[in-house]
Amino acid sequence: MDSEFNSRAYEHLFQSLPDLGQEAPPLGPQPLSWEHDTATSICLVAILSLTAAANLIFFMPRAVSAREGLNGTAGTALNGATAASGLMKGRVDTLALTGLRGFAALHVAVGHYASASPLHVDLIGGASMSFFYLLSGFVMTLGYAKDLLADDSSNFRDFNKKRFWRNRFARLFPMYMLTNVAIFLVMHYLGDNAMEGMSSGKFDMNLVFTILGLNMWIYPLDAWLPQTQQIELPSNLVTWTVQTMAVFYLIFPSMLPWLKAVRRRKLTVHLLFWLQATTFMAIVCLGLFGIDNFNWAYWTARAWPLSRVPVFAMGCLAAVERLHGGGNFTPFCCRGDAQAGDYGRRATILGFSYILLLALAVGINQVPLTDRYWMSVREAMVRSSWEAFVPLLFIDLILALTHCGDSGILARACRSKPMEWMGEIAMSFYMIHFGLLMTVLMGTKIGYAEVPWWLLFSCFAGALLAGWLLTRFVEDPSRKCLRG
Repeated sequence: MDSEFNSRAYEHLFQSLPDLGQEAPPLGPQPLSWEHDTATSICLVAILSLTAAANLIFFMPRAVSAREGLNGTAGTALNGATAASGLMKGRVDTLALTGLRGFAALHVAVGHYASASPLHVDLIGGASMSFFYLLSGFVMTLGYAKDLLADDSSNFRDFNKKRFWRNRFARLFPMYMLTNVAIFLVMHYLGDNAMEGMSSGKFDMNLVFTILGLNMWIYPLDAWLPQTQQIELPSNLVTWTVQTMAVFYLIFPSMLPWLKAVRRRKLTVHLLFWLQATTFMAIVCLGLFGIDNFNWAYWTARAWPLSRVPVFAMGCLAAVERLHGGGNFTPFCCRGDAQAGDYGRRATILGFSYILLLALAVGINQVPLTDRYWMSVREAMVRSSWEAFVPLLFIDLILALTHCGDSGILARACRSKPMEWMGEIAMSFYMIHFGLLMTVLMGTKIGYAEVPWWLLFSCFAGALLAGWLLTRFVEDPSRKCLRG
């Protein structure tokens, strides 16, 4: 099990291990061989294939009639269509979600910076990644599909796929390419020792995969590739999320008939939740205990595009439920007849509950252990479990914040001007924060986890400034230009 600690990608980004006086093995996890590891390889392929099938089967295009009405054959085939006439009128208030997106981006960034600090502590920023997937599905459904879901005579073939995909491209591609090219050039000319094991500053296939956005799509192949041929993260490491979320945008138009047809939305959301949690933990446990390669298992479970579709679908269904006036998916949130103040208090409770869960996870990982094997198992399972099982909490938090207006401590914090501003620059800030830190480390030759506090705070302030500048002068203008 010590082999996973030789992976600098995982250790640098996430681990917070003290020096136990044990030497790491000279080589990382050994690749599987079809000749010598036939049974294990077949098992891996089977699990990945089943995961992909389970993620996509409900959302594949179906042969339907031109008019997907309330009583249409497609609705009957999928347990009957949702009563579109029950959809609420007017706009869903999502202002607080903008601020919440800012909080999530700050959590991820502070987590990366804390792991580079003298404390070298893992704040499990990855647990907030599922929020971005859920929010993407929620907001996208409200923005692009509300009218189609509300109209009984909707023709889903009228959905303008080209316009939708052009808007998604305009939203993400300019910043994705700009930050990846910039950080690649920094690595190429300053030397990529600080990024060793994570990404490369060489003109190689990893650069091609980054430009094409394919790193995370083919990442599972690393289980069989030797160390010298491993598929690495994109040049700008954190933009793996863009590659993962690309599949959401590709399949969203095909999901619309399914979204309208699902009658038992709460049950379906729970089934999707357990589907993603089960497949996530199955891949993690197989990598951790089966092939001695947690790094592969963790990144495959969290970043392989075909493994995260259920989380996005949960967000889409939550939006449909909200359009019908729904306010909860679990007993931890208010019932549909609750008042704004009730939702505000419940949103605050859910928000603080998430913080307490994170504090619990960080505390568990800080309990000293002398055995490195069990330390690795503990940290792997804590990080993976928190990432796999928080989406349901986020669902109710999103719904509560769209019902409560400015009632409640969390709602007022999310709707404040500073957090609204943070939410607006969240994407650019997220895409630049880690690259800026690594650029400084490569330029100063300071080792990761040896960064003085003054430099960390300076880099963080610089990332906020860069995020604002990039949003105002690159992201917004390029998006308007590409959208025409």
